[in-house]
Amino acid sequence: MDKKHILVVDDEQNMQNTLEFILEAANYKVTKAGNGRKALQKILEAKNCGSPVDLIITDIMMPDMSGLELIDELNRQNINLPILVITGYGNNKLRDKLLSRGCNEYLDKPIDDEKLLKKINILLERKK
Repeated sequence: MDKKHILVVDDEQNMQNTLEFILEAANYKVTKAGNGRKALQKILEAKNCGSPVDLIITDIMMPDMSGLELIDELNRQNINLPILVITGYGNNKLRDKLLSRGCNEYLDKPIDDEKLLKKINILLERKK
């Protein structure tokens, strides 16, 4: 069985590396992008190479294209992928806004590995 492919979108290199470490240890294939615009390119590249992205993990506050703008653009382009938002700016108002725009799950920083992997499993099961 092929590894599930997760795209990590965060402008902080340390967070990208932390998530990559957790996800690869759980046997996921990981691709990283530093903002929403680069994430869109990576999604198209992966699809064209025959290894499409199965799930997106994104931060919200990033330069060039934020996580919210990424979600909006994915919706505009009819790219239907599960989205897990991880942010250090969490509150109920933001969570509600994210969920209404197409985000499927939400986690606050700092990351709890177990919660992260549980949410990923739930999202990937729903996608089937």
